[in-house]
Amino acid sequence: MRSPLLELLPNRVRRNYAGGLYLDRWEHRAEPRDGGQPEDWLASTTAAINRGMPDVEAEGLGRTPGEDGRPRVLAELFREEGEYYLGSRHLERLGPDLGFLAKLLDSSMRLHTQAHPTREFARERLGSPWGKLECYVILAVRPEFPGTIRLGFQHPPTRDEWREIISTQDVARMDACFDAIPVHPGEVWWVPGGMVHALGAGLLLLEVMEPSDLVVRCEFEREGIVVPQDARFMGRDLEFCLDVFDYTGRSVEDVKSLCRVAPEELGRSESHVEERLLAWARTQCFEVRRLSVRAEYSWPPVGSARLVVVASGTGRAVSGGRTDPLAAGSRFFIAAGADAVVLTPDAEQTLELCVCQPEG
Repeated sequence: MRSPLLELLPNRVRRNYAGGLYLDRWEHRAEPRDGGQPEDWLASTTAAINRGMPDVEAEGLGRTPGEDGRPRVLAELFREEGEYYLGSRHLERLGPDLGFLAKLLDSSMRLHTQAHPTREFARERLGSPWGKLECYVILAVRPEFPGTIRLGFQHPPTRDEWREIISTQDVARMDACFDAIPVHPGEVWWVPGGMVHALGAGLLLLEVMEPSDLVVRCEFEREGIVVPQDARFMGRDLEFCLDVFDYTGRSVEDVKSLCRVAPEELGRSESHVEERLLAWARTQCFEVRRLSVRAEYSWPPVGSARLVVVASGTGRAVSGGRTDPLAAGSRFFIAAGADAVVLTPDAEQTLELCVCQPEG
């Protein structure tokens, strides 16, 4: 039976860094802690690539509770009921794939320095339709950490110098290529393919990207976590991967000007404010919005799918006779064929929702 709202089951994925404490808390686990599954992939139709680790069947693919109580894989549901859940325009353009990958990411350490290929590089040299442009919506910073990222080269090496730094794992020289860039809750950052980067320790964020798991890792070990050899260079070698990097030098202010995105207000009423955080025109893949609801609001249909994460507040969502309670960390999928969704915050609450959609 079709449902206008799909609950998204926790979908934790293994990565080569530690974190996940805040995600455990959102899932109400009995003993929340940091560990090796610091990401939750939301409504994903993209499989995780974990080279050098034991295989996990269908790792990364999102699931929703089925009518019989057993989880349904969303990729299968979209193949069967794609027109209702994704819309006819989407099916014509992308088929049953969601067309983007969204994650909740919670780090307890700085991630390994890395880069992702552009879409053009991926198509021409990797046989992939997608690269990995991505964006960050910063949700929280743990109080014991300063809240920083690495983004682009502030002190750029030459290609030959970067080859030597990576091949010898000269961490001091690698660190000297970067200045720390501060980030704060509520900010939105855009990271184009080819730009070297590393998320800092203590960040909780919504990360939205092209639907691939392609990554070049420059650091092979951090805090005792070793990136398996097979997972470092996308199954290629270092010489091949040196072409992925954008070696342009950019100051911290240059990076802020290029990559920190100012929200654009789209609509306002007594009950809501809607903002565009990242436009489809910038990604050609997805759009990210923020919806703040302070009184009952009837959210009109848009004719395309919407993936929703509750960043803060409590309340409920009602559509098609179905009522879902909402709280920080709740996530759900709105079908393209759904009617209006009525959002109601609890007394003295504001529901703040992050919304990802494959069309503008």
